[in-house]
Amino acid sequence: MQDLDLLVNLYNLPNDEDPTKAMAEKGVFIRRAIAPDKTEILDFIRTEFSQGWADEAEKAIFNYPSSCYIAVMDHKVVGFACYDSTALGYYGPLGVAKSARKLGIGSALTTKCLLAMREKGYGYIIINAGPVDYYIKQLNAIVIGDHKGVYSNLICN
Repeated sequence: MQDLDLLVNLYNLPNDEDPTKAMAEKGVFIRRAIAPDKTEILDFIRTEFSQGWADEAEKAIFNYPSSCYIAVMDHKVVGFACYDSTALGYYGPLGVAKSARKLGIGSALTTKCLLAMREKGYGYIIINAGPVDYYIKQLNAIVIGDHKGVYSNLICN
């Protein structure tokens, strides 16, 4: 399996304003995941996306500090984004419930994670695949390879 990796410069993010307040005005609350919410978060990810993404999110939830952000609307998880889950310096996975798309939640979660990564000390990070054109346009991401990447040694490959 070939992976497409993208490089993002965290020093020159096109949008580096914390999206928390703007999302709260829409009734969407962005925050770090915490252990007591693990079951609800992982059930959401398994149902909406995949067990593999739930596995990555579980790892991120238990990093210190948690490297998983969630979006909550009406007391329900409607989105999540992680970093430093499968490999250090990697962003993802990211997912938003179909019912909550087009509200800017994915962009807000991405911004929150990238700002946290920059605060942690990263200057550049890797995004593995995803909506490549989106990341190129929104984050000035650069395609850095079509090669065996971090996911090439999975048992199921």
